[in-house]
Amino acid sequence: MLYHASQETGLKVLWPHESTHGKCYVYAVRNPLMALLFGAPKDDFDLLMDEEGGRPVLYECYPDAFRKIYAGKSCSLYEVENAGFLAHQTGWEQEWVCESPVTVMQETKIRDISLIIMEAVSQGECILHSYSDKAAYQDILREELSERIRVFGMTAEQMSRDTRFTEYFSWLL
Repeated sequence: MLYHASQETGLKVLWPHESTHGKCYVYAVRNPLMALLFGAPKDDFDLLMDEEGGRPVLYECYPDAFRKIYAGKSCSLYEVENAGFLAHQTGWEQEWVCESPVTVMQETKIRDISLIIMEAVSQGECILHSYSDKAAYQDILREELSERIRVFGMTAEQMSRDTRFTEYFSWLL
């Protein structure tokens, strides 16, 4: 089984949509907890996300990013069959994509994403690195965020219009 999270409830079919990859896909992951991390609006400059040893790993890109993105936010977690999904299409190993509409097998409504994730953190099923001013943490952010800026082809003008850059990432401007 694969999992997909959405703010839209009651979906019976997941339809492909264009994202940063420039192609229309239905996106899914193997880990339901990882899928929940996509259940609230965010982007690549709020949280760094990966998976290590089957556990989601998060790094806040600025103070309180986790709470800002997830606290009080609800979503639906959709379970779908693997059929039609392809791996290694987007550059992120955990991500599976399908170019066709996908039938939903099961929907689970989540009232507060942050409560589920924090419970997983307390049980060791997820790792959350809170924002830090320490040099080692800032080095991780500098490396990852600089790469994202390069990959997305962001200009100084685009970054200066985003309050996260002016407030937290001024070293990138």
